Amino acid sequence: MRTTLDIDPRVLAAARASVHAGTHVSLGEAVSAMALAGLSSLASPSAASTHGLVLLPSVSGRVVTDEMVMDAALDD
Repeated sequence: MRTTLDIDPRVLAAARASVHAGTHVSLGEAVSAMALAGLSSLASPSAASTHGLVLLPSVSGRVVTDEMVMDAALDD
């Protein structure tokens, strides 16, 4: 289906990169694939959320502390 869309420049750049990466798809197909991937991730029941904030998966046995974050920030 043909239509006219106003696409964010970052999305367009990502779609063009996909096309130029040798995937042999059209720009429209690349944008459609990205949109469908985004839709499927929204519908994914595996993404735990609290008050609309998606939580990252935890690593068993590892607790990130304020001190660890501060040390990493200072190292950078």
